[in-house]
Amino acid sequence: IDPVGIIDAHGADATRYGLLKMSSGQDVRWSIGSVEEGRRLANKLWNVSRLILGTAATAPAFSVQLPEERWITARLDAAQSQVNDALSSFEFARLADALYHVTFDDFCDWYAESIKPRLYAGDERAAAMALATLERLLKLLHPVMPHLTEEIWSHLPSRTSRLIVAPWPEWHGTYADTQLWFDQIRSAAEVFRRAGIQVALDQDQKRIFDAVVKPERARADGGNVDAEIARLEQEISRAESMLSNESFTGRAPAHVVDAEREKLERYRRELDAISN
Repeated sequence: IDPVGIIDAHGADATRYGLLKMSSGQDVRWSIGSVEEGRRLANKLWNVSRLILGTAATAPAFSVQLPEERWITARLDAAQSQVNDALSSFEFARLADALYHVTFDDFCDWYAESIKPRLYAGDERAAAMALATLERLLKLLHPVMPHLTEEIWSHLPSRTSRLIVAPWPEWHGTYADTQLWFDQIRSAAEVFRRAGIQVALDQDQKRIFDAVVKPERARADGGNVDAEIARLEQEISRAESMLSNESFTGRAPAHVVDAEREKLERYRRELDAISN
């Protein structure tokens, strides 16, 4: 396969990401879908960087005050640990996957959306923290998307070097306890988007939920709580049955079993959210 045409169509970084994502210790099955995923990731990163750079009139400064700032710091810590492990063991598919989820799901879809109101209101401290967090994300992404991250880095205020020679980011490891608290918001969002049901949240959780989920789009009937509880109970029963079946857990690939366990945990969180 001639890579020049792929690069012309999707970009060098998207092609690099795709090749890393489909790499393994065995014969590789070529998939243009992995390259297209890389292009979506590049577009998402470019757009969120424009948002932060366009609303920040200050230098990057790491200053954790808001719950969402503690949470994204913990998520980047977790991603950095995954990145370090994947690089040291040459597991590049795992590297690409970890960076995709922390960038697309955590940084863009939740952290950036949750701080948008503060950025638009001219909150300089929140903007400085957003720049510092973006700076760290760019460092983690640089081995996988070197061209795009270097270009974004060149627009950061107060930079002292090129990204390629910048030091590896500091690992904090002090906010891991925020994960469960933030998972409650994400579970509430999943329930709302699927069934139109709003579950009880504390004040900070509700503020983040409102900024990201836009609850003014709620269904007029408020959703059918009883029907959603029955659906979740059925899903939990199905997942528990599968995971208690030794022929499934013993024969199915590990990633399939792990995915089923993750579904079960999610269903239980959503049921707890609705029932409380």
